[in-house]
Amino acid sequence: MSNTEWHPKLQNKNNASHAILFEAINLTVTYCHDDILMEQAATIIGSFASRELNLKYLGLEAMARLALKGNEVIISELLQHKPVVVAALNDQDISIRRRALDVLYYMCDENTAQNIVDELLEYLKVSDFAIREELVLKVAILAERFAVDFNWYVDVVLRLISNAGDFVSSDIWFRIVQIVTNSDNALKRYAASTVLEALRSPAAHETAVKVGAYLIGEFGKLIHDEASSEEQYDILA
Repeated sequence: MSNTEWHPKLQNKNNASHAILFEAINLTVTYCHDDILMEQAATIIGSFASRELNLKYLGLEAMARLALKGNEVIISELLQHKPVVVAALNDQDISIRRRALDVLYYMCDENTAQNIVDELLEYLKVSDFAIREELVLKVAILAERFAVDFNWYVDVVLRLISNAGDFVSSDIWFRIVQIVTNSDNALKRYAASTVLEALRSPAAHETAVKVGAYLIGEFGKLIHDEASSEEQYDILA
């Protein structure tokens, strides 16, 4: 593979040629520690992500395995193909959608997390029920893992609840309560204020009410300048 310059016309070779190529890429992903060869593998794999169904699936699966390496050079190359991966989230085939979600999840780092999480939150609005539970969990994990600012983490979880409350597990909303409880007053105030505003909506989800009951019950005193105790109680009720 390292001695071959890749051209788009090579994509038209038969299935046997593709099988050999993917085996070479798999060997590279599994055993190789050469950044140049890994980068070349990422470039070749990315060209398959927009092909016909079988090649698209294999390409996305290989991209996910490469992204798991966590190498900055590899991630940088894979990010060149992010628009194609995001587009694959809307593929008719559920297996393609799941592989695309895996790729975005694994290529996330501190530099790309906010952008990728925002992309996934937008996708959540139109995603089908078959993938929503997995999508919500992955977004929650990424938001916590790469949160430079926990205000952003609070915003992400509340958006998850707003857009897909039925799929936000107890573990997810317990975690936001735990993080806020163990934080400083600045985050406690922000979280209480933000969830209070969310609960003003007549369409607030039951899970938002649960989060609000705890956060406002514990830290409502920090936002008395925004809403009195009586008003806070009325909103929760």
